Amino acid sequence: MPSEAAAALADGRRLHPLSLGFSAVTIARKMVWPALVGGFGLGDGEIARMLPIFIAALAVPALIGATLEYVLYRWRLTGDELLLRSGVLSRRNRVIPLARVQNVEVRQNVMHRVFGVAELRVETAGAGAEAEAVLSVLGLAEAQAARVRLLAHRRASAAIAVSADGEADAIERPAVPPLAQLSTGDVLLAGATANEAGVIAAALAGLLQFADDLPLPFFEQVGDAVMGRAAESWLVFGIGLVILFLLLGWMISIAGAVVRYHGFTLSVEGGEMRKRYGLLTVHEASVPLERVQAIRVEESLPRRLLGLASLSIETAGGTPGQRGGAEAFVPIARRAEVGRLVRGIFGDADADTPLRPVHPRARMRLAIRYSVLLLLVWAPFWGARWLDVQPLAGRLAPWLAVLLPLPWLAAGLAYRGRGWALPPGYVMARSGVMTRVTWIVPDRKLQTLHLRATPFQRRRGLATVVVDTAAGGRQAAIIDLGEPTARRLLEELTDRIRAATQLRAAERIARTAGQAAGQGDANLDVERGSSFVAAAGVAERPLDASPATPDSGNDDPRTKAPEPVGEGHPADSVDAA
Repeated sequence: MPSEAAAALADGRRLHPLSLGFSAVTIARKMVWPALVGGFGLGDGEIARMLPIFIAALAVPALIGATLEYVLYRWRLTGDELLLRSGVLSRRNRVIPLARVQNVEVRQNVMHRVFGVAELRVETAGAGAEAEAVLSVLGLAEAQAARVRLLAHRRASAAIAVSADGEADAIERPAVPPLAQLSTGDVLLAGATANEAGVIAAALAGLLQFADDLPLPFFEQVGDAVMGRAAESWLVFGIGLVILFLLLGWMISIAGAVVRYHGFTLSVEGGEMRKRYGLLTVHEASVPLERVQAIRVEESLPRRLLGLASLSIETAGGTPGQRGGAEAFVPIARRAEVGRLVRGIFGDADADTPLRPVHPRARMRLAIRYSVLLLLVWAPFWGARWLDVQPLAGRLAPWLAVLLPLPWLAAGLAYRGRGWALPPGYVMARSGVMTRVTWIVPDRKLQTLHLRATPFQRRRGLATVVVDTAAGGRQAAIIDLGEPTARRLLEELTDRIRAATQLRAAERIARTAGQAAGQGDANLDVERGSSFVAAAGVAERPLDASPATPDSGNDDPRTKAPEPVGEGHPADSVDAA
């Protein structure tokens, strides 16, 4: 670390004095409380009595370490850097350039709000799943002022002035209406229609396995009563237990949505998407629009029936606490509002573009796959019937024949759930059975393209086009296209990537020229960029398929004649099924 930065930290700021108290609470939660619970579970033995004392004694040096960490911790904001010094035995000095800051979040839980403090989390490009710096805790006003200054370099068009001593003064400007704002009813609806009840029910059933191990008479009495009822009718008991767990899971899902998304407000201003939400822990964060790589529109089965959807964004560099660069955009919205919300982020995207179906041969492939899965589930029941080892399973085996149409119904749903489109400047891909996910990816965010085909796809002349962005994690995929159509689509997207790259280069050249002429950031008109792209020899070649017509064309590899190579499409060769 440069000597001048070290000198600047000598008189840097400390954290709020209450940070020591919150550190003590954290240590107690991680060490003392588990020790007490563990000792309680061991009963009345000598080890059980000594374990809480032993673990509590270990917490004393931890508290001393937290005190020294508070005394030695320093932070300071300079003109273009965030300086941090931490560590007790091993001193750590960090310099975070403000140009690398991607997101700054002010987070408050219930105790933070009681004492008027907040936690400041700083995320930088390439930080991964963890924040680059966490200042826990600061005074609320200090945390908000620091957040404004950290993000000031991204708000050249916003009317915010930052004074030399780090205090932020807001200049009066017209209020920007929120892009989305959820009422309490909306949040309740989001929790009630989320596909989380089954997962929560499974977790509750797993916890039930440990109820007998708890040394509480209440659980023992409940367990004896439940097993007594179960002995009377296992089938009725099983069905009732499943319904009970699903109902509890549904209620917990609703409560979780209220706790997480209460007061949700989303606005777009100054090139940033700003969110504020939370009941117990209030999150206030902003994401630069340039980081948004794609938008996912997710429609679970209950939400499709009610005309609802949720939206998520894929961001470059990931977000603290999120995996694969994905984070919630709007947890619930009317389907008719999706187009407006998408345009609020991408500007010119048409999320209501009709999607083209994939190749009809995909329906048969899906039906065969689901039929094989059903047979694998059905086989053990017939085995139990023939071997006479489980009478109940043996009696159920013939009745499971009523499920034979299920694979064909599921294949039809999956086929109708798949689609794709190429609106100007964007790629759209949809898939899913119970939950349909529609990807909206701008051409300028495309990174790599893949053409994939499994042996079963190749046998039927099908292929999948995978679109990758800088977000990593999950990828958009157009599944089960006819292979000739997939190859033409790959060529079209390649041309679009080339055009977007050259247009960005033209913008950089014009911007540099404008700055050299003393004009600041030049406002480029579309005609200049289009002329540049046309001069580079990049022309958009639309695919000759109607949005209302399935990907059936004349691309059957067994009957389609090869296209002339001189027209830009090499002959497609696919082994016949």
